[in-house]
Amino acid sequence: MPSVVVDGIKDVPCAEIPELTDERLKDALGELVSILYFREHHKAVAQAWNVLRALAPELAELAAEDPRAAYQRIHGSE
Repeated sequence: MPSVVVDGIKDVPCAEIPELTDERLKDALGELVSILYFREHHKAVAQAWNVLRALAPELAELAAEDPRAAYQRIHGSE
């Protein structure tokens, strides 16, 4: 791991990554499904599909067949 010396003090970069809880995973899946449901024209849509397929393949399959059903499954009824 690279280190940096600032004024003679070694500075080691670090980051704490919070634990992925079910609630945080549900929030992430919700955002991915929203991107796909609202058909936003953005270059990240392909990456959103890739991430959704990696995290929840069944939900990705549902979103491909019926985006509204996938959206409602995550966000509830409209």
